[in-house]
Amino acid sequence: MTEAFSAVPEFMWNNIFTVINTLICGLIVAFFTSTFLKKKEERTRIAGVIVEKRINSEQDVLHFLEHELFKEEINIENSSKYDALFSDVLRTYGLPDPHEGHIQYARIFLSIDQFEPFFHAFEEKILTHKLWLDTKVRTHLVFMQMYFSVFISIPLMVKRIPLPKGKELTNEEFGHVYNQVLRLLGISCDGEINRFMSELDELIVDSVYKLELRRPRKSMMRDDMYNVDMAKCQKRLMRKTILGMKQENIFYLVMDTVYQIKGIDLSGMTDEEYGKFVRETDPEAYQEMQEKLQAFKENLEKMAGEKGVKIVSKKNLGKYYGQYGIPLRDILEGGDIQKVDDLAERDHTDGIS
Repeated sequence: MTEAFSAVPEFMWNNIFTVINTLICGLIVAFFTSTFLKKKEERTRIAGVIVEKRINSEQDVLHFLEHELFKEEINIENSSKYDALFSDVLRTYGLPDPHEGHIQYARIFLSIDQFEPFFHAFEEKILTHKLWLDTKVRTHLVFMQMYFSVFISIPLMVKRIPLPKGKELTNEEFGHVYNQVLRLLGISCDGEINRFMSELDELIVDSVYKLELRRPRKSMMRDDMYNVDMAKCQKRLMRKTILGMKQENIFYLVMDTVYQIKGIDLSGMTDEEYGKFVRETDPEAYQEMQEKLQAFKENLEKMAGEKGVKIVSKKNLGKYYGQYGIPLRDILEGGDIQKVDDLAERDHTDGIS
C-alpha cells in the first residue's frame, strides 16, 4: 500500500490537495455567505412588515384627522344673525382672525357634543398605533393631542370665574358658554390647525421615503410624562401657539362671556358696587385686597408727612383753588404737577396738593 502511494506522482498529490483546499474554502465562504444573506433577508422582511404597519397606522390617523377636521363654513343654510359678530369679538380680545372675516372652522368646534368624542377618539388612535409610528410623527401627534386638550380645559376656566352666591351658572348656561368660547377659539385657531395638519402630512411622507427603523430608547410617557420630550412639546405649546401666547386674552373672553350671560357689567360698577361684588364672590380675595389697600394708604400718608404735602379727596379740592397738586394716578404713571383748578374738573378720586 505504501509503495502504491509512493508511486503516485507528486504533481497529482499537489492537485488533490488543491482541490480539497478549494472545496474547504468554498464551503466556509458558502456557510458565511448563506448566514449573512439569511440575516439580511430577515432584516428586509422585518423592515417590510414595519413599513407596512407604519403606512397603515399613519394613514389611518391622517384620514381620521382629515375627516374630523372637515371645515364648516358660514353660509345661508347655517348662518345666524350673530355670525357677523365673530370677527369683531376676536379683534376685541386680541385673538387672530386667520381668514380676515371669512368665517371658517372645523366642524368639531360646533359644540361640546362633537368636540369631546373627537378628542377621546384621537387619543385612542394614538394609543392604538403608537408602536408603529415614526418617532417624529408620534412626537407631533402627542403635541397635537396636548394642543387639543386646551379646548377640553375650557370648563375648568368657566368654573374658576367668580360669581355671587345665588347667581351660579345653570347647566344650560354652562353649556352655552362652553359652546360659544369653543367656536370662537376654533375660528381663531383654524389657520394654526391647518399648519399642524400640513406638517403632519410632510412628516408621514418623510417617515416612509426616509425609512428610519431605529426606535427611541426611552418612551415619551416615562416619569409620569415629566421628561425632556414632553417639556419640549409643552414649551412649543406655550410659546409658539395661539392657545399658549393668548392665555390671558382667552381668560378675559371666558370671563366676559360668563358675566354677559348672567347680566353682570363690571365696567359699569361703582367702587362700592365692585367691592361688594368681590366680597360676595371671593371673600378671601376681598380681605386680601383690603389689607393691601390699607397698607398702601398707610405708606402714602407716611410719604406725604415726610414731604410736607396734604392728601385730599376730589370733593374737597375747592378749598385749595390757586394751589398746585397732582392726582394719585399721575404719581403712579409719572405725571406732572398741575393747578388745583384744573384737577377739580378731571375724573380722579384723590389727589395730593
